[in-house]
Amino acid sequence: MAYEHKEGQGSLFKNDKQNDRQPDLKGTIMIKGVLYNVSGWNRTSQGGREYISLQAEEKSNENRYQRPAQPAPSYQPTTSYQPAPSYQPPVAPPPTMDDMPSFVEDDGDLPF
Repeated sequence: MAYEHKEGQGSLFKNDKQNDRQPDLKGTIMIKGVLYNVSGWNRTSQGGREYISLQAEEKSNENRYQRPAQPAPSYQPTTSYQPAPSYQPPVAPPPTMDDMPSFVEDDGDLPF
């Protein structure tokens, strides 16, 4: 089984360089659950101090370490739940004879 870095930790190893542009050191580091490739070059500052210049890039998705699942925050309702009332359309009263249209003019002169 391959070694897995702990959060915030990494390793650098001396690199077998093929040319001068390649990094002197190579390794990996785990930051916030994501594994990064790290490269380092031995440099000298203008003041004469030696230092290591670093470059980091996220490993490709196929080699990417899966972030640990974050626990879901517990849900605390701020108000008590009350369901909305169900919709009831208004009920119209049944029609009466006064509501019926009259097609016959009532002249008061009916034969019966």
